[in-house]
Amino acid sequence: MGNKSHGLKHGWTFIAHKSYKIFSNANAYVVIDYENDIVLQFAVTDADLEIVTANWGLNFKIILGFKTIKILDFPEE
Repeated sequence: MGNKSHGLKHGWTFIAHKSYKIFSNANAYVVIDYENDIVLQFAVTDADLEIVTANWGLNFKIILGFKTIKILDFPEE
């Protein structure tokens, strides 16, 4: 499958294909896809998750009980 897990602040976890890159500044994050486009921008605290922006068509899932954000898209072969 090729997924990679990243621990975020406040106990959150980010899971995506290994070709995605994630960068942070304090508790804010941006996710860059395999075409070097910013596809997701979000912020986390202990109590909430704020999606600042997400590219149209990006498939992702938020699992609140486990504080997990999972990108469901994979690079085109």
